[in-house]
Amino acid sequence: MVRKIYIAFRDLFRLPIIYMPGTLGKKLRYWYYKKKLKKCGKNVIIDEGVIIQNPKWISIGNNVWIDKYCILIAGKVNLEGMLVKRIKNHNFEGQEGELIIGSNVHIAPFCLIQAHSGLIIGNNCGVGAYTAIYSLSHHYKNLKHPDNKKIYFTSMAKKQNQYLIKGPIVIEDNVGIARGSFIYCGVTIGEDSFIKAYSEVAYNIPSNTIFDEKTGKFVKRFNEVNK
Repeated sequence: MVRKIYIAFRDLFRLPIIYMPGTLGKKLRYWYYKKKLKKCGKNVIIDEGVIIQNPKWISIGNNVWIDKYCILIAGKVNLEGMLVKRIKNHNFEGQEGELIIGSNVHIAPFCLIQAHSGLIIGNNCGVGAYTAIYSLSHHYKNLKHPDNKKIYFTSMAKKQNQYLIKGPIVIEDNVGIARGSFIYCGVTIGEDSFIKAYSEVAYNIPSNTIFDEKTGKFVKRFNEVNK
């Protein structure tokens, strides 16, 4: 009972912090999350309506803007009893459940960044509005037994009836991800690359690449002179 009362008062205290507009709101959120985050650099803007789950698993560099109504989710989850396909990512050097955001990064409004398996966003990156990045996700079928009809695409199903895919994600330095893209578990997007709007990235993207999901083609972003 005491714990329930504590949680209720804590949530009431957080409401004005999360939703207060203007300069005062930004200063208040910076003060609040600087104490909660694993690491918080200088000139970090956390805009109104941003939801941060498990901030102790999140590190943010300098000069970072988390824009309005983004959701940042980190921390390990208990997958005991569930069917899970694990994807290795040798480029990931953090801990499982850790979200690391570099410096000079802008995450535009209404993005969902989920780091249950681990996620790194490098320096000088931009993530367009409505982009979703999932390091852990449900799958609609059991990949080992695809004819099994008792696999349900919902977290509310029994554990044995859920099939999940997990793998850490690495977005290297100087990457742009345009509006409405979806980044899947286990991928690496190489440095100096650009992902065009509404793309689905389900496999690794080489460095210095413009990726257009509609054509599936890779085009060099910079020529050798500019590099």
